[in-house]
This record gives sequence, structure tokens and C-alpha cells, in this order.
Amino acid sequence: MKQANNYLRCWSGCVVGLLSLVAGMNWFVNPFSIFNPPAIPHFNVYKPDYASHLRLTHVYRVENLKPDCIVLGTSRAGRGLSPNHPSLANLNCYNMAVPSASMYQLHRSFQHAQAINPQKLVILTLDLRVFHPENDTSGAFSDKRLIVDEAGKKQFNLFSARLPDLASSLISISALQASLTTIRKQSWVKDTLATNGFWLPLTDEFDHVKTFNFYTRTYVGQFKEMRQNLAGFQKSLDDFRLLLRDAYAQNVEMKLIIHPAHAWQWQTLWLSDLWSRFETMKYQMVEINAQEASRASLQPYPIWDFSGSYGPALEPVPTKQSALMHWFWEPAHYKQTLGDLILDRVFEEKSSSDAAFTDFGARLDSGGLEPHLAKLRDFQEVYATNHPIDMAKIQSIVNEAQNSLNNANTVTGF
Repeated sequence: MKQANNYLRCWSGCVVGLLSLVAGMNWFVNPFSIFNPPAIPHFNVYKPDYASHLRLTHVYRVENLKPDCIVLGTSRAGRGLSPNHPSLANLNCYNMAVPSASMYQLHRSFQHAQAINPQKLVILTLDLRVFHPENDTSGAFSDKRLIVDEAGKKQFNLFSARLPDLASSLISISALQASLTTIRKQSWVKDTLATNGFWLPLTDEFDHVKTFNFYTRTYVGQFKEMRQNLAGFQKSLDDFRLLLRDAYAQNVEMKLIIHPAHAWQWQTLWLSDLWSRFETMKYQMVEINAQEASRASLQPYPIWDFSGSYGPALEPVPTKQSALMHWFWEPAHYKQTLGDLILDRVFEEKSSSDAAFTDFGARLDSGGLEPHLAKLRDFQEVYATNHPIDMAKIQSIVNEAQNSLNNANTVTGF
């Protein structure tokens, strides 16, 4: 019996020691960016797989940092809008953007941040993606993890979310694998998560030729899913209304931004028969914003539209892999250079690009929506006329992608 007890103690001690070692390593490497270990170059400074963990990371980062300002949106906001912009630098601003965010998730993120520290400013960035949510089967987003429930009331989640999150971040196999990946990729990672939530590029090296072709094909598939997701679109408009209603009720300053994209993206949207849905989105945004402002007896939030095939969106697409772009990474995601120009316009800051793009961006909440939309339609036609070579490439990619999708549906019986 004594020998058995000694064996059990030895075995238990080994298990505890091993778990402690794993937990210590995961805490120190901090692959999910939720702890505060010392940053050691070539060991744990860069987070190569940060994007896949952001629905976990942002929840706890916001609790630790208690920002006075947040940026909400999809990966476009994550890659393009830096909290270090002069208009935001003194606001302790944090970028809460996540890939493929739904409007519901943006609303819940707003509630979470607002409950932790009442926001002085919220920048809500919008595109068709947030109004056409994908089915989230990954479990990455969890309502239980947030500090408040859907009604905005504090919820007790120590055992349902907090402790499980802590355990999975310290002693799980997935956390250990993430830590080993983080260490291994330190020397060749191309971007990382900054402490303020910005998706920080570490190099300008980028194959625009390959990515423009690849992402154009990808967006054809996404646009087809959006066309078929009218119910999701209507539900997202309801979530948008709830978000604005909460913001107006709490007297939060908010600025709404419709993202820019390269003309390739707008032509792909046009050829995918989604342009009218895009215009409907804008009409609904303006109407809902006005209704909720009236309900709260306040002035409507400013809505800035930076979409359309003009200005920076006309930047030539490189034909050589070594050539770099100034404004864009690929058709949908823009660089901080363009993000800074957007924020300059929204906050009425002067910039060196003002002289070149004096007409970039339009206020949708100030009236004249239909003339603005008509002008954007004209820009589509002008681009198609003036860029026949690019249009031929876009049309070819769209046709090829649509044929592939149709053939796949035929094979599977859909």
C-alpha cells in the first residue's frame, strides 16, 4: 500500500509539474494575446495566427485596456484603420475588428466595451459582409464570454466562460500548438497584432498580381452566397437598428464609415448582380439612422461613404510581382495609407493627399442620396470604358468562378 501511495504521489507530481510547465510556457508565449508577459524579441513579440483568435483576444484585451474609443468592423477595418491616427491618438482607442464579423457580433462587441468603460467615440465600419453573416460553426464567438447579455445586463459567466477560457489558454493542446507555432514563425511572420488591436504589417512585400486574381475569384463565391441570403440581410438590418438605438440611448458619439475598395472589387460586385443590394443597404442605413436619432431626439450620426470606382480606387494594379501598391493590399483590403486618408476626411484633418482627392468620400446623412448613388453608377461605366484590359481580366475571372460554382452545384445536386 505504501509503495502504491508513493507511486500515486510521484505520478501526480509529474502530471502537476508537466501541466505547470505547459501553463507557464503558454502564459509566457501568450499566443492568444490575453496575458501580459514581458515581450522578448525572436520569442513572443509577433503573433502569426492572431486573426483566428481575435474573438477571444478582443474580449479580454478590452477588459484590461479599458479603452475610451473603439473601432468596430471586419478585417478591412483591422488592416486599414489605425488607432494611432492623430484624431484618435489621445483617446486610448482600440481596434476590435474581427474577420467576417456579423452585425450581431458588432452590436455585442459594442455592448461589451460600453459596459467595461463608457465610450467617448465609436467608429462603426460597414460593408455588405456585415449585413450578410455567414453561419459560424467554429464556436469562436461566444455570447457567454462577454460581460453583459443581449439585454445589456451583467451576466455571471465565471464557470460558463471565464474559467474554461483560462484553462484552454494555459493548459490545452491547442494553446501549446499555438505557442510552438508562435515561436517558430517569429523570424518570417509578415504581420502581427499591435497592442491597440491594429493588424500591423511588418513588411510591404506583397504579390498583388496573385492576390488580385485569387481574391476576385473568392469574392465571386461570397457574392453568390450573399445574393441567396436575403433573410440574413433583413436580420442584420434589425441588429444594426439595435446597435444604433443603444448608442443613441447612451449618448455615445459614433461615426459610421462605408469602406472603400479597389475598382476591381466594385466591378466584381456589379457583375455579380449585387449592386442593387448594396444601394439598398445604404438607403436602409440612412433611414434607420434617421429614425433612431429622431427617437432619441438627437442629430443623426454622420455616415461616410467611401465606396465607388474613383479616386484611390483607380490605382493601377501591378502586372509584375515585385511592384507595390500605395493604397491597397488586394481588391477589398486597403492599407493604412488609405485608412489615414479616410480618418482625415471623417475628422476634417488636413493631409498631403487632399489636393489629389478632393472629392473622396461623401456624407449620406446630409441629403441627396439618390444623386450620389447615380454618380457611383456612372463611375462604374466610366471605369469599364476607360480600363478595357482590366475589365476583360475581371470579366474572365468572374465567368470562370461562376462556371466553377455552377458545375459544383450540378455535381452535388443543388
